[in-house]
Amino acid sequence: MRFFSLCLLTALAMSNPAFAKDDHHECEEALGKLKATTDADYSASGHHEHQQAKAAHESGDYKKCADQANKALTHLKQK
Repeated sequence: MRFFSLCLLTALAMSNPAFAKDDHHECEEALGKLKATTDADYSASGHHEHQQAKAAHESGDYKKCADQANKALTHLKQK
């Protein structure tokens, strides 16, 4: 039982950096798409989310960054 618990804890500890790495790549990809879209057709729609995404990226919160950038892209596509 102890061995199983130790293996489970080790697996969880090893998976967290992998998820963070995926969040970082998602953030970078979403910000790139957002930048390309806003460079082509800038409007105030989605500007607040864009600023929040950039701030989250700078603070290292890549999950929030990706979410905000995708939200801004959705707002831009709706207009």
